[in-house]
Amino acid sequence: MYKFYLTCPRGLEDVLQKEINSYITQSTHIDHGGIHFKGTLEEMYRINYKTRVGMNLHMELFDGTISNYNDIYKTIYRFKWDEIINTNSTFAVRTKINSIIIQKQNFCTMRIKDGIVDKIRKKTNKRPSIDKRNPDFYVFVYIKNKKMKVFLNSSGWPLFMRGYRTKIHKAALNESLASGILMLTDWNKKEPLYDFMCGSGTFLIEGAMLAFNVPPRILREYYAFKKWKNFDESLWNKVIKEENNKINYSDVKIYGSDFLSNNIKIANDSIKKLKLNKYINFKISDFKKIIPCENKGIMVTNPPYGYRIGDTERLQILYKNLGDHLKTNFQGFSGYIFTGNLELLKHVGLRTKKKIILKNGMIDSRLAYYPLKSGKF
Repeated sequence: MYKFYLTCPRGLEDVLQKEINSYITQSTHIDHGGIHFKGTLEEMYRINYKTRVGMNLHMELFDGTISNYNDIYKTIYRFKWDEIINTNSTFAVRTKINSIIIQKQNFCTMRIKDGIVDKIRKKTNKRPSIDKRNPDFYVFVYIKNKKMKVFLNSSGWPLFMRGYRTKIHKAALNESLASGILMLTDWNKKEPLYDFMCGSGTFLIEGAMLAFNVPPRILREYYAFKKWKNFDESLWNKVIKEENNKINYSDVKIYGSDFLSNNIKIANDSIKKLKLNKYINFKISDFKKIIPCENKGIMVTNPPYGYRIGDTERLQILYKNLGDHLKTNFQGFSGYIFTGNLELLKHVGLRTKKKIILKNGMIDSRLAYYPLKSGKF
């Protein structure tokens, strides 16, 4: 059994724990920004392939107690790095520090790199190279006070990188965050799902994959663990086959619209790659023209909020119009608005039943829930 730490967007730790508990038998416990648990090699493969909310799956190598930067070097040097990293391989080090005694992050990272390189060079008379952009091995070191934990990132690229994006929209939502938000709604995967300001379609693409049990990384080839000496290709292929056999398409109605044609093109390109174009309806339209045929369902959207695009005065009017449109045309639906601008939410003009605190990267954000019942708001 290995020790793992699976990270996620902040605020989704409970959602991640529930998701992972649905397909591993070991107990999990929540930490800030992720969950800890023990698991097998097969579970490491399965989580990398099928977690929708997880971001990076780190496998713990060892831990130690440190009091200064020299202790960091010594603790790192003691480990048998030559048994993991080949001299013709590349590696990178990332550090996360929450300590009074260790505050110089760049110097700390340098001492860790030195410890790894010096140990491998002593054993082999050669040294591996550093590659910060696309290394073979991702070493992740977490220091809290005097405790240091050292991990290998088995995922490599963050797991929100599904592989269906042909082009990245400048304000596109992180796919892991979008999937977690959908899990926070009361969507039963059968009722209609709408996003009438869908951008490049992240909510709806993630929703379709969730409803049909399509593995989120069905198109992705790259994982860091494939470079590890213990990579078991037959076990990996077994996991892929088992998960792909669980795909089950249904007739759930999924609708997306955006007034920018380029956004809809990006969305359509993505669903073609996933072979979901029969199941998601994207069209170019102003949101005020989207009137649902059904009398209940879910409407979830991530309108612009000014940090990257738009201006405050114009956005205040947009949010008011958004609230008016929901009140008038989406009665019977559950409405969800995700935004990183808490002031703009006040202009929606509807009473929220709850607001869930989330982080969109470094931006403090809220998922606001509006039960759109008939009558006054």
